[in-house]
Amino acid sequence: MNKKVWWKIGVMCAIIVAVVVLDLVTKYVFDAQLAGGETISVIPYLFNFKLVHNMGAAWGLMAGKQVFLVVLSIVFLAIFIFYYIKEKNKSWLLTIAYGFLIAGCLGNMFDRIAFGYVRDFIQFAFWPNFPIFNFADVFLCVGVLLFFIYLIIYFVRMYKKDKKEKIVEVEEPKDRKDD
Repeated sequence: MNKKVWWKIGVMCAIIVAVVVLDLVTKYVFDAQLAGGETISVIPYLFNFKLVHNMGAAWGLMAGKQVFLVVLSIVFLAIFIFYYIKEKNKSWLLTIAYGFLIAGCLGNMFDRIAFGYVRDFIQFAFWPNFPIFNFADVFLCVGVLLFFIYLIIYFVRMYKKDKKEKIVEVEEPKDRKDD
């Protein structure tokens, strides 16, 4: 691997460490501060801090299936790492997307293994049915969004390249003389 690839891997590792530390520290702080079940209104009618011990995934789906969710996290981590290694064009967009995805997976997987639940604390006050979430969830969502943007750019480039190759293929040499 060349120097540029190693630099990107280093940046991705720094992103992973920074996001996991941010996630775990904020979970620790809010778990300690909001253990009594109170809600702190940060911006009234917009968002609050409210601690929830989520036994499942978003909206409490698959509650009590912690082993399955940990295994699913491990599978996704393996997929992310495998495809990043396999990808020849390690763009900055893909590097950052994978850094966010891996960090988000690790942050929530740590909670599931250590506590048997995920500590969530960010609540949209204006949308009461929206799941309460944490920073790992935020970075997972941003990582997915960045990955989809990467895929769109990738497929547009492949389409243009394929179209250009077909045009070149169809053109005949100009100096060819007909008999």
